[in-house]
Amino acid sequence: MAQVEKRVQPSRKGKKAWRKNIDMAPVDEALESLRVEERVRGEGTKIDDLFTIDTTGDLQVKRQLARDKPLKVDEILAERSAIPAIIARVKAANTEKKESKHDLQKVNKIAKRKRENAIPTTPKKKKKQVKEATYDMWGDDDTEQKEEEEEEDKTNGFLDVVKERKVKAPSTLQSKPAALIHKAPVQVPHAGASYNPTMEDHQQLLKEAMDIEVKQEEAKKKLNEQLAYRKELDQLKHELEESISNNDDEEEEEEEEEGDAKDSKSIKSKHEGVRKTKTQRNKEKRKRYNRMLEEQKLHERDIRKQIDRVKSIETELQEHIQKLEEAAEIRRQLKEEDKKRGAHRLGRHYVKEQPVAVQLQEELSETLRQLKPEGNNLRERFSSIQERNIIEPRVPITPFKKYKAKIYEKRSYKIFDSQQQQKQKQKQQQKNKNKK
Repeated sequence: MAQVEKRVQPSRKGKKAWRKNIDMAPVDEALESLRVEERVRGEGTKIDDLFTIDTTGDLQVKRQLARDKPLKVDEILAERSAIPAIIARVKAANTEKKESKHDLQKVNKIAKRKRENAIPTTPKKKKKQVKEATYDMWGDDDTEQKEEEEEEDKTNGFLDVVKERKVKAPSTLQSKPAALIHKAPVQVPHAGASYNPTMEDHQQLLKEAMDIEVKQEEAKKKLNEQLAYRKELDQLKHELEESISNNDDEEEEEEEEEGDAKDSKSIKSKHEGVRKTKTQRNKEKRKRYNRMLEEQKLHERDIRKQIDRVKSIETELQEHIQKLEEAAEIRRQLKEEDKKRGAHRLGRHYVKEQPVAVQLQEELSETLRQLKPEGNNLRERFSSIQERNIIEPRVPITPFKKYKAKIYEKRSYKIFDSQQQQKQKQKQQQKNKNKK
């Protein structure tokens, strides 16, 4: 047989090679067959002409199926399970073979003969097995170890299956902040900030900037007053001297009062021992009883008044509840407005207010060429992102500087050093003398 030549796939690297080496023969053949069919028949064959769907069916097949259909009785019997029923009593499989009586008699005879001819032997004494201690008498109690073993038995030596828990994303991740939706990313500056503003707009913007500066100055002044030294402290010396002199006078008056009080106590102590009579005690008892009755009557009267005022109390209660609901609604609305304005606080820092970019009347330029730029675009963009609650406000952290350690010489070290220097000088002088 002649070997079929293996078709070599040409290179298709690049568009030129792909267009050059592509095989269009099967495509051309299919198109040519369509053209031939159109020439012969006039139009191409449709799918409905080639295939049909049988909806009626074949009568012969139906009759054949009706003949082969089993009887109803056979269907009911066939529905029974092919698996055998469970037997309550299970018989054990008897694998051991039973020996015959003849064989057992032979074995017994041989064993009897051996027993009669054998030398009687003394029975060996059983040795007592001493169990050694398997615990540390100086260690801890083994109750914990037993509990651990019991837990291991319960788990059958297997650990519980540990499932990896997915990290739950915060609910705020899916929702956008309200300030991002309601607040414009780029706010249009005030009309007075233009290079050629009207007099009214420019004065209005200057007033806003001045109000901010005044508030800052007042806050600084208040802080300086709190931290400053007060002149009232100079008058403390005179006040202390006056208070010391007043205290001496008060002590003298107190001593005199104590003396008078001692005299009055001595008089009262004489009457303290006097015992009350029965009539006095009964009188006090009646007073207490009458007072209790009056209090009870007043209490009952108050209850009757409250019962009569039930409807008015209900109306007052409803009015109070309505006021509380209105206050809660107002608070909720204010909260939503704050969120829309970007007043919602994300971190522990607040968003810094940007200074008002304004020029004085003398600094205003007549042309764009002479205009002095005000503000910073980068800072404005960054503060806008913070105000719209996209990122939390941050504060610049200054780097920590570790200063070099300063070295000081102690007095004792200085004295020791000077003594050592003197000794070295003396030794040098002695060496020079010896050389001479």
